[in-house]
Amino acid sequence: MHKEYRRYLLKKEVSAIVEDLQTKFSTSNIFFTKIKLCKEIRYDHTDNIYRKIVQSGTQHTQSVTFKRIGKKKYHQKKRDKQGVLLNLYTYLLKIDNCTMHIEVYERKLKGLYILTVPNNCIPFMEAHAIQNSFIGKFIEADVSDDPRYEQKYLALFGNPTKHPYNIYAIFKDLEQKRLHNPYEIIFKEMKNADAVRIYLYKRYLILEEYTKKVQMAKAPYNEEIIEKFRNEVKRIISIIKSYEEIFDEQQYRKILLHMMTLLNITKTHADLILIASNIAKLSKKLHSPYIKEILENIRRKTALETHKIGNYFGSREFQIISTQLKRFIREKNNSYTNYESQLPFGYSAKIKVFTKHGELLQTINFLDGCNDEKSYEKLQTTFEELIEFITIFVQHIDSKPYVPLLQKTQQIYKLLEKQAHRDKYLLIIKMLLNYMNDKEHPEEIAYLDKKKKNFLQKKRKFDKNIFKHLEKFKDTTF
Repeated sequence: MHKEYRRYLLKKEVSAIVEDLQTKFSTSNIFFTKIKLCKEIRYDHTDNIYRKIVQSGTQHTQSVTFKRIGKKKYHQKKRDKQGVLLNLYTYLLKIDNCTMHIEVYERKLKGLYILTVPNNCIPFMEAHAIQNSFIGKFIEADVSDDPRYEQKYLALFGNPTKHPYNIYAIFKDLEQKRLHNPYEIIFKEMKNADAVRIYLYKRYLILEEYTKKVQMAKAPYNEEIIEKFRNEVKRIISIIKSYEEIFDEQQYRKILLHMMTLLNITKTHADLILIASNIAKLSKKLHSPYIKEILENIRRKTALETHKIGNYFGSREFQIISTQLKRFIREKNNSYTNYESQLPFGYSAKIKVFTKHGELLQTINFLDGCNDEKSYEKLQTTFEELIEFITIFVQHIDSKPYVPLLQKTQQIYKLLEKQAHRDKYLLIIKMLLNYMNDKEHPEEIAYLDKKKKNFLQKKRKFDKNIFKHLEKFKDTTF
């Protein structure tokens, strides 16, 4: 978008010269009733004039309409405001025949000072020119391209300078475990990209920790760590995919491919663990040498896979993947400089939860009537992602409407998870029945047949029950 002005964040010390200017131009009270990425409706009371202002369009093609309204209408609409009321004084500042404005915010944004330089101030359109003027010593930063300082986001999330931070200092605190939980430092006014990087960096450090443990420890302890490693990789993939728009496309694809490689390397191990746990349950009921032999065979294969994964974690290929993931998160490059990257994290969090909820409803509608294992697996994954997103983001948005949504999502997810375990168990039973001989294992076959019928009966009940829950879930709003 072609901006009509540049905006600079001023240091608090500027308050001294503002009082000396004695050029107060206007007093404004502004609130918003609609705040969207491509549309906003705000109401402005400046001196004795009341206006409704509608701005719509993308960054590149925006239209603005102004409409005079009455005092009564203004106060009626105030009841529907989003965020806080903005109270500010505007002072005129003249330098070399150029008229600039200093916005002095009060009340909830007290201490925030913004210098606005119009495009018609040609001599001062370059940053170095304004820095060299007398006002330059009060300039903290050029925030022209930082949407967090747009008035609509100030109304929603407050002053971004309220929580000053250095992202590399946060990375160091995470590395040295002075900061255990990234949620302690992520706040709603933070830049979108920075919040995502902090979250991802914590996940990366956990991966590193699990990698070292796998190389040092011995089975079966390793089996649990490898499963945790897989879960962390899945979380990283989920966040990266959901925030695709803030990353450089080439780097995004490369890292995503690396993460999928790590999932593939550990997939056989995860499958063997699942099979072994199900057969172990059967072996407690069936004291059959045949079942025990199968279980021991699977455990041997699992140990080999664990050893193989441990060796891979020490390989050059894995070191390259790990290093590139670390650089992808830590190094500030073109991935973190677009408009979406600069948005307040609180706004992004709300959009992401809303988007995930919409994706889930689409999946439910698309799979309407499907009761096969793959369809349920797809639903389970989508429900799990929504739970993850609400859990991550709920601290940075108004949590009240999301609590019932989280409860309903968790309820259905648990039902799907339970059925998924039964489906895997049933698959093992079918496999054993195919390999067992009627004459040699009559008792085992009779027990497995009974178990199979029981699972199929539960599956039919589940199909009816889950669709009732899904139909109710379609009505969820927030």
